[in-house]
Amino acid sequence: MNQGILALVTSTGCAAALAMQSLTDAMHIPHLFIQRSSDGAPRTACPFSPSPEGESYTLAARPPVRINEVLLTLVAELYWQKFIIFYETDYDIRGLQNFMDSASRQGLDVSLQRVDRNVSRVFNDLFNMMRTEELNRYRDTLRRAVLLMSPRGAQVFIHQDLTCGWPAWGN
Repeated sequence: MNQGILALVTSTGCAAALAMQSLTDAMHIPHLFIQRSSDGAPRTACPFSPSPEGESYTLAARPPVRINEVLLTLVAELYWQKFIIFYETDYDIRGLQNFMDSASRQGLDVSLQRVDRNVSRVFNDLFNMMRTEELNRYRDTLRRAVLLMSPRGAQVFIHQDLTCGWPAWGN
């Protein structure tokens, strides 16, 4: 371990990340940047540019160009044809546009559902709006869900799902 800096892992704002990119590119040090908002939710808003030599030592986790590939691989591996994506109000969903376009071309049935800070409202609204047979169909779809949320938001969401009588995550 006497080789110096092996890699740099950061999770900062965009301005600091861009400064770190310049430093790591100049020093030829791998840089893993974990993009997140202040509450831990993933985001896709930090644009990185290659160094003048054309080399880039920064890998941004959750970049917008990768979300398309990652989600398409996930649904293909799981053989999902119909599923739902839950995202928090402050999640930047612009990166999902390519995924939605690709999913549509492949005939996948994808629903986007925004979840505000009051997670229980999502479930209360569902119980109040839908008939029993609609709820049963929705429950089946809920078993195939992707959460694009902060760790805390996902935890609250899953807990709310389990306590309202829809044990979708355990099946």
